[in-house]
Amino acid sequence: MIGCKDQCLYHGTHFWWDEDENEFLFCATWKCEKNYPDMPDYWHLEDLELESWNLMTPSKENQLIQEVEQMAQNGGAIWCDVERDGPPFTMKEVDYS
Repeated sequence: MIGCKDQCLYHGTHFWWDEDENEFLFCATWKCEKNYPDMPDYWHLEDLELESWNLMTPSKENQLIQEVEQMAQNGGAIWCDVERDGPPFTMKEVDYS
């Protein structure tokens, strides 16, 4: 992402796949913290929400969705993966209007 406003929130899309090739789409909310001009900005993951999924194992849908939503909570495996990967290159500023 090129440029951000200090302390502003941004939405970005993240994909995650499990070992059965089930695909999950998440909307992440990132907060930008501006740094010195010659240093990279800091990004903090604020929220991660499951938006959609494409399951190769539809018979397990309810169980999978519950497990994935738990892993997407702060400190969970998916949260940590997204946090480690950082914000995507294309994001939109959160608009509350």
